[in-house]
Amino acid sequence: MTALGEWSARTRAHNFARLERETYDVLVVGGGITGAGVAREAALRGLRVALVERRDFAQGTSSRSSKLIHGGLRYLPQGDVGLVREAATERTVLRRLAPHLARPIQMLVPVYSRTGYLTIRAGLFTYDRLAGVSKQERNRMLSREEALALEPLLREEKLYGAGLYYEYLTDDARLVLDTLKAAAALGAVVANYAPVVRLYFEEGRVGGAWVANALAEGEVLVRAHTVVNAAGPWVDEVRALQGGSEQRRLHLTKGIHLILPHERLPVGRCVVMSAADKRSVFAIPHGDSVYLGTTDTDYAGRYDDPPITVEDAEYLLAAANHAFRVEPLSLHDVVGAWAGLRPLLHEEGRKPSEISRKDEIMIGPTGLISVAGGKLTTYRRMAQRILRLVLARLEERGLSLPPPLGDSATSPLSGGEFEGTIESLVESLGTKWQGVHPRVLHRLASLYGSNADWIAGAIIADPILGEETPDGCGLTRAEVLYNVRHEMAMTLQDVLERRTRLFLWDRQNGLPAAAVVAEWMASWLDWTRERTSQELAAYRAHVEDVKTFRPAVADSEGSVVHGGN
Repeated sequence: MTALGEWSARTRAHNFARLERETYDVLVVGGGITGAGVAREAALRGLRVALVERRDFAQGTSSRSSKLIHGGLRYLPQGDVGLVREAATERTVLRRLAPHLARPIQMLVPVYSRTGYLTIRAGLFTYDRLAGVSKQERNRMLSREEALALEPLLREEKLYGAGLYYEYLTDDARLVLDTLKAAAALGAVVANYAPVVRLYFEEGRVGGAWVANALAEGEVLVRAHTVVNAAGPWVDEVRALQGGSEQRRLHLTKGIHLILPHERLPVGRCVVMSAADKRSVFAIPHGDSVYLGTTDTDYAGRYDDPPITVEDAEYLLAAANHAFRVEPLSLHDVVGAWAGLRPLLHEEGRKPSEISRKDEIMIGPTGLISVAGGKLTTYRRMAQRILRLVLARLEERGLSLPPPLGDSATSPLSGGEFEGTIESLVESLGTKWQGVHPRVLHRLASLYGSNADWIAGAIIADPILGEETPDGCGLTRAEVLYNVRHEMAMTLQDVLERRTRLFLWDRQNGLPAAAVVAEWMASWLDWTRERTSQELAAYRAHVEDVKTFRPAVADSEGSVVHGGN
């Protein structure tokens, strides 16, 4: 893969000038996983690509998943063999493209009857064959005693046995960033904090969009032969910019996750639990934390940072309390949380959990290509389907197509240029950069893959960059510099929530590090003292907002609105 050089605030300013000056084969609206996948796929095809995102990359749905790359075992009972096979295949592809973002994790499914045991066994047998699972990762059926040996805290009453199989754990926000960085390395022109304010038309056909600079003043007109609307929950809002009688198509559902200290629920693998309404939910270990998820409820409310209700949280805590023999978990045990919206296609009469997760592509009256639905796991295949439409549209216009630059199934993502495990990468980095603490190297390798080499090298070249934040988590000045200089981080929240992930996995949500990181960023981004204080205050307010669980309220028509504003 072509190496990506600087990708910073300065790059972003330069990109805004390019957006106004050049004409693109495709303009992608939305910097989540779908938009990132389309941009990379189109750039690999040799097209001139622009991508704009209204806030930061992955700030919406794409940083708020269950962080599992899974083959869709739960879709087998619905008979959706095609989706299962596609998802299972893409699991393997992602592990090849970004080994640091597809780490194997055991999934344990407790069963409480002989019938359930036989059903799970048949499902896992079928799944292994559909998914082409490697010999070392094939499923096992466990007796009651074997299940309790692996997870001693499981409730023993009526436990018959368990199924054990493998999926992959990912970092969803970093997956988006590494996909976008791969696209940018191939020439895609990308900008965050760049909302589309209106579409541009030529003879009734969409020919681009007016894009604002949310961090400065002014708008630019971005001209493009095709426009792809991958705006997630905002897809209908972008479709409405066409005017006319476009009907709303999305059915938004909310999924929330809670983070607990691992010592409060010390599971060793992902355990599938049954909630009160018989839905399957997960308890997933992550370092010294464990997270519970996810809910699936109809949603009406703000799209940015949807609130978590007391009812949302208690639903997950009740499932964990039912599944495990622990001192009852309560809201007081929650140290972090996140909530996201699923942009699904409405299906009349179906419950949220019954709505298909297949993606659907919609062509508007102006030629706008919109996509909704889909799964994190299959984002690359979604992008391929969209690219076929883009290429057909370009050919219809008589435009010649350039030769492809690579294959998305084999060209690694940014950070994916290594073989083996995270542990072997850490060992290699430790040999090369002696003097960087192994704890820091492991953190860097897990988050940045082979790009950890730049950060470790910077620490050795300038020991000042080895300075750590005071919380002991291993976050260095060099890592934050990398976020700013090579990952287009523009705000404190960009760094702490979506790039370094302290917002999620630090017990105090990155608050002890926030002031130091803000000062570092201020020196590199020329923030005033006032701007630095505003960034710090905004981050603290965001942490408080996420962990404030609200009661659900009813709207004027009697429907439940989750949270409020």
